[in-house]
Amino acid sequence: MLHPIRKRQFSRTVTCLTIAMVLVGCEDSQTVSLAAEDFRFTPRLIRVNSAVPIQLTVYNAGREVHEFDSQILAYTPNSIQTGGSKPSGFVLAPGQSLQVVVAPPPGTYLYTCRRKGHANMIGTLIVE
Repeated sequence: MLHPIRKRQFSRTVTCLTIAMVLVGCEDSQTVSLAAEDFRFTPRLIRVNSAVPIQLTVYNAGREVHEFDSQILAYTPNSIQTGGSKPSGFVLAPGQSLQVVVAPPPGTYLYTCRRKGHANMIGTLIVE
């Protein structure tokens, strides 16, 4: 039987390994999901690997119209939503989603909602 502290450490290690396997499981891309809720993005911090493209899905789970805008959108080699063009931001009605594939170099990228009154809707994507 494991000591309670070691049991928590073991549980955290298994959880971290599971998350890592999900992110690295597909060598062609990494899947990242992001929800735009009323006045916040969930999660607010995302870390990914720069070795493979990122398949990013943004879903508006809120009651208001939201916008997803980020410098990361400049690195879309193939945008599913826009047929290959380089998008500058997306407006999402409640219940609507978008999906883009991005291949950014390592760096820190902010994402935000530019709708009036939504100034605190920001998050960070760290590409390592």
